[in-house]
Amino acid sequence: MQTASHIRRPWPTVTFALILAFSPLFPPGVFGQESEMQTDEATGQQIDQLATDLRSREAELEELRRVSAQDPESNAAKMLERELSRRRSRYRRDVSKLVQLVLEGPNAGVDVSGGRLAATEILRNDARTLRANLEKISAQVLDLIDLAERGSAEESEKARSKLASELPRADRLTNYVEANISQRKQLDLDVEADTRQFMTGIQLRADFTASVLQSAKESIDDIAGRPGADKDPQAQRELAALRKARDVLAKSQRLNVRLMDNYGIETAELRGGIIIATGKLSQDILNKDVASGLFNEWIDDTGDWLASNGLSLVFQTLTLVLVLLAFWILSRIGGGAVRRGVERSKLDVSSLARDFLVRMTGRLIMLFGVIIAVAQIGIEVGALLAGVGIAGLVIGFALQDTLSNFASGLMILIYRPFDVGDWIEAGGVTGRVKEMSLVSTQVLTGDNQLHIVPNRQVWGGVIRNITHQDKRRVDMTFGIGYADDIPKAEKVLTEILTTHDKVLQDPEPVVRLHELGDSSVNFVVRPWAKTGEYWDVYWDVTRQVKRHFDKEGISIPFPQRDVHIYHEDGSAEMEGTR
Repeated sequence: MQTASHIRRPWPTVTFALILAFSPLFPPGVFGQESEMQTDEATGQQIDQLATDLRSREAELEELRRVSAQDPESNAAKMLERELSRRRSRYRRDVSKLVQLVLEGPNAGVDVSGGRLAATEILRNDARTLRANLEKISAQVLDLIDLAERGSAEESEKARSKLASELPRADRLTNYVEANISQRKQLDLDVEADTRQFMTGIQLRADFTASVLQSAKESIDDIAGRPGADKDPQAQRELAALRKARDVLAKSQRLNVRLMDNYGIETAELRGGIIIATGKLSQDILNKDVASGLFNEWIDDTGDWLASNGLSLVFQTLTLVLVLLAFWILSRIGGGAVRRGVERSKLDVSSLARDFLVRMTGRLIMLFGVIIAVAQIGIEVGALLAGVGIAGLVIGFALQDTLSNFASGLMILIYRPFDVGDWIEAGGVTGRVKEMSLVSTQVLTGDNQLHIVPNRQVWGGVIRNITHQDKRRVDMTFGIGYADDIPKAEKVLTEILTTHDKVLQDPEPVVRLHELGDSSVNFVVRPWAKTGEYWDVYWDVTRQVKRHFDKEGISIPFPQRDVHIYHEDGSAEMEGTR
């Protein structure tokens, strides 16, 4: 029994091989060899010959179809299906040629009554065959779709793969049916019932395809939204198969839309459904009905979502606001507690460091509040923190200068070379420190200009803190003439310093003869003053020196130069210039 079965099983394949091998030996007309006819010679003989040829080829195609159906999964059957597709296409072209010849015959004075009867018979037989084949393949497509949605993973994958080849066949048959109805209508045959049945089927098919397309989109979104789906090979295979099936369905739906447009049926909703399912914009979006339908659908979906999730959304929003408000209050309380703790401690902390600690305490508390608030609305905090960490690493590489300023700011806070209110000279700017952050220092110059200096420039150069000490020495120089009384001038300068109420006597002020200049004898005068009274002492002492020197008859010489002039007779004279 096993041997007999083994012998009988490959019969369809052997039959198909024999047919293909010997088909060239058959006479024209048996297996679809077209007669060599000139399309511009529309004669009765040509019409009769073409009709006879088409009848023969119709039987041939049916026989080949029967043979291929005996073992449809074999390689030979697949080869035969490709050959059948080619011959069907030639058969449809010749049917169209026959109809065209019959229609053009009366204009050329040819009797086409016999050809019209033959064409009518061929088209009617073809219509019955097409309907039967379309019903059969449509049932197969429905079974494949059902298996793809309900079967196991392996069965679904096979069903989707099979669907990718079967659905285009159904589309081709649908095109053939539409062409058949059109050709019979051209021959003035009654096709009203067939047209109604055809369009009813197209509408049902379009509605069903729209439903399957939406289901495919939901399945794709569900798999793509699973955690780790992008790294799961099985998930990626399922996605690839689903997307391929979705594209095939979308192409079939576009055929439905075209056919429905031909019969004046509204298709805006179907066009919008294709765009939504595939996520690809097309020229259909320019259609106002399609665009309006998409917008209305979005409004409806949003309304439905709000209706089902509105209460939860309100509660989550309220929770988010309350958590953030609570942590904002905690941040203010925490910042105030840190400020009071620093002020009451015995640690020598600069106001910059104190303000930094206060701000950072508040910001850290708010950061925890944001994390907790985000967790309350259902966002995965772990993934969010991981993303923030990766983003921080990328931003760190991109903002190296900013990080350098940040590090310099920390060093300034730690070593405290200056504080808010100090007069400093740093980064090429001289002025009073108004404010400092971790990335920059704000310096207000004496003429009330605000300079924002990056901390990297401040820390990277020499920092001169002018007001760091509570006492400063005022360095001044005064000159007298060479003919003036040196002890007298020294006595006058000393009296001015000892009697001035803002000049400190400890350390003791210094008055010394410093140098013999080109035009004057110069004294250095170095009184000490409180830092805040530096310029008061400088300006007031300078004013008093001028007044006392004038009163005592002590000159303050101008710079001068002696010019010697020599005459031709050898005499010389000297002239003083200033």
